[in-house]
Amino acid sequence: MDIPVNTFKNQLRQGETLLGLWLGLGETFSAEICAGAGFDWLLIDGEHGPNDLRSIRGLTSC
Repeated sequence: MDIPVNTFKNQLRQGETLLGLWLGLGETFSAEICAGAGFDWLLIDGEHGPNDLRSIRGLTSC
């Protein structure tokens, strides 16, 4: 079995600039919009936003 390549980590090692977004909204549709907007990464804020474990689980399935 081949080990999958983590392209995100490889881009960081190569010094590429990766653009991301701090996602503090608790709605799944906003996560879907941000995920399709072309960001390289999204960070879901589970402390300062209106998210709880249930909403974070819904956001990560987008």
